Amino acid sequence: MLLKGIPVSPGYAIGQVLFLEDTVIDYSKKIIDHPEDEIKRYHQAIDKTKSQIEALIQSTKKMTHPESASILSAHLALLLDPEVKKAVEQKIKDESCNLIYAIKKVADDYIDQFNEIQDLYLKERVTDLIDVTERVIKNALNIALVDLSLITHEVILITKDLKPSQAAQMNKKYIKGFVTQQGGKTSHSAIIAKLMGIPAVVGVKNLFDHLIHGEKIILDGSKGEIHLDYDDVTEDKFRHLIEQNKSEKQSLKSFIKQKTKTKDNIEIELHANIGSNHDLPYVMDNDAEGIGLFRTELLFMDRLSMPTEDEQYEIYKDVLETMYPKPVTIRTIDIGGDKYLPYLHQEKEANPFLGKRAIRLCLENVEFFKVQLRALLRASVHGNLKIMFPMIATKDEFLDAKDIVLEVQEELIEKNIPYHIVDLGVMIEIPVAALTADDLANAVDFFSIGTNDLIQYTLAADRNHESLGYLYQPFNPGIIKLIGMVCEAAKDHKIPVSVCGEMASDLQAIPLLLGLGVNHLSMNPESILKARQLIKNFDSYDLNKLAKKAIKANDQYEVIDMIRALFDDYKK
Repeated sequence: MLLKGIPVSPGYAIGQVLFLEDTVIDYSKKIIDHPEDEIKRYHQAIDKTKSQIEALIQSTKKMTHPESASILSAHLALLLDPEVKKAVEQKIKDESCNLIYAIKKVADDYIDQFNEIQDLYLKERVTDLIDVTERVIKNALNIALVDLSLITHEVILITKDLKPSQAAQMNKKYIKGFVTQQGGKTSHSAIIAKLMGIPAVVGVKNLFDHLIHGEKIILDGSKGEIHLDYDDVTEDKFRHLIEQNKSEKQSLKSFIKQKTKTKDNIEIELHANIGSNHDLPYVMDNDAEGIGLFRTELLFMDRLSMPTEDEQYEIYKDVLETMYPKPVTIRTIDIGGDKYLPYLHQEKEANPFLGKRAIRLCLENVEFFKVQLRALLRASVHGNLKIMFPMIATKDEFLDAKDIVLEVQEELIEKNIPYHIVDLGVMIEIPVAALTADDLANAVDFFSIGTNDLIQYTLAADRNHESLGYLYQPFNPGIIKLIGMVCEAAKDHKIPVSVCGEMASDLQAIPLLLGLGVNHLSMNPESILKARQLIKNFDSYDLNKLAKKAIKANDQYEVIDMIRALFDDYKK
């Protein structure tokens, strides 16, 4: 029998089913005589929860799970948020109600507000709020919490929805993978699984109707499949795949400390995409030649108030110092579309992806934008910083953003705060920016092509839409022509051009991108050594020839056939 779900972390695992069950809690409202006792109990539960989360952060750091530690730090911020604390205390006082009801009601109110937003990322962050709330409630009730770090035999976790704090406790030596009935591709548990190299499948319907506690199953995280009642031949096949994966990872280590070059010695720079400074160990382990995309919006999410200038400065400083002298390209906040900040009080929009997002939002909220720019420029003295603006449609937008940078520089000079002059570049994500790249190149210091949005906007199809997956066409000749135009403009004006979208880590797409003239690729850290291994097999003359043919192709299938033919030639 075969169960299917959403693959969120590739790889294979064989292990016994371990169900994660939860305690039934009574959340009903009770009238109490001494509200101050409930408030005191609340403070005790918060203190206990704070100690637990801090201990978890330390243990995950020791297990070299930096992203887990980052997520748990976000949990700590939610736990200690003064607005939430004030709301719970006020409810207990105003309604003379019990603590458990008050905590649950306040949390549910926040969750309802978040769920009203048509925002996939924020909706999945609701899991974090639920996780913290349940931890506080269980501590208030003295209910023992599940500790996954105590598991000492090989298992595959089966649960309704794996909480981030549980995912952070996972020891990959024994927890070989997990399957959930809920969850999505951008959930924190999925992110942790991918970074840890633990296979994971989420969104499996009717999961608990088919599995038995303790039975042995096979998990295919690459295809999103769970095999039940399988034969010896199937098990042998997957054991072989597991060993093959281990062998491939080991062999890739030989490419550490090597330059990334084509067969004819043309150098290409492979950079990493990150979401926080906690991703740096993965960047270093995979020998990235720089940071090509630091998505700063993740620093602004998972919290109910804006990060201060000093908080941002310390994070940017950490990244720049760690990577020095390698370059670090930091993208200014890209909020809107599928990302929302509750403390910015953004207006609801009928079509948020085509609305007030990214640079448009920043240009309208100049003081908000300046806080980030000040933090970035202050941090610039600690490394090799480049600043990149997202969602640029016209040269005027870039020049307006640049003017604000110049204003911030003047403010820093007045206060005798040191900073470095840094390169300013733009994300090419909108077709019109690609079409006018030659004009844009007169004003900017570099281009970075965000292929995810460029494809989405060119084909007018939401890339997260379940029914429109067929319109995510990176090899569509129209997309290739746009990328080619950007590369040509960059070459003419002698500025660097990179790709930082999904295409950059797609092994099929890499030869085509290099042939078009891309000289920097920025990708997930775990893809870097594979890309380095691949690139050394190709000659730049053949890649240029491929690109010229692909631009003239009739459809994506023709392009894919050309790429396959190129791979076949090099295998001979």
